[in-house]
Amino acid sequence: MRHAWSRRIVAAGMLLQCVSLALASDGSGWRLHSKGLGPIAIGMTIGEASKVSNVQFEQFGLPPEPATFCTYYRGTLAGQVIDMRVIEDRIDRIEVSAPEFSTLSGVKVGDSIEHVKRVYGKALSVEPHHYLADQGVVLMVLGPYGNRETGYGVAFTASSDKCVTGIWVGRYIGIRESEGCR
Repeated sequence: MRHAWSRRIVAAGMLLQCVSLALASDGSGWRLHSKGLGPIAIGMTIGEASKVSNVQFEQFGLPPEPATFCTYYRGTLAGQVIDMRVIEDRIDRIEVSAPEFSTLSGVKVGDSIEHVKRVYGKALSVEPHHYLADQGVVLMVLGPYGNRETGYGVAFTASSDKCVTGIWVGRYIGIRESEGCR
């Protein structure tokens, strides 16, 4: 009897590993949500994100800013780039610009602004892009967790030709910032 349980536990562990590897090799199974991308969660370290995603992330750009210890890491999943803003060694914001990644509601890069408005309705706020007001907008939705100070959300950057060019997820305060690391 004891031997049968051991086999079941080993089989369950192997199944979970296969699911994890399948998720890591196929970007379509990864969904953006206000707290992250698939199993990668806002607040994780880069090491933790690499472990749960089976993706190697590398620092790019400038070294961490001394005032905020902010820097960026980049990884590739299913041939698509994922950028992560990291502050004080924790993932603060995840940014994607590939249509292979969609939100839990199905919105992805390339979708029209009108489609985003239909999907999120009154929960969505629309603002001119902070630096490119004449060239685009930022559409934001606060996730179901918390308020504007402590909550999480999803931001859609959109071009003047009315389509989504990028999706950012993270703490609401972090997705409202157009800057990378200041």
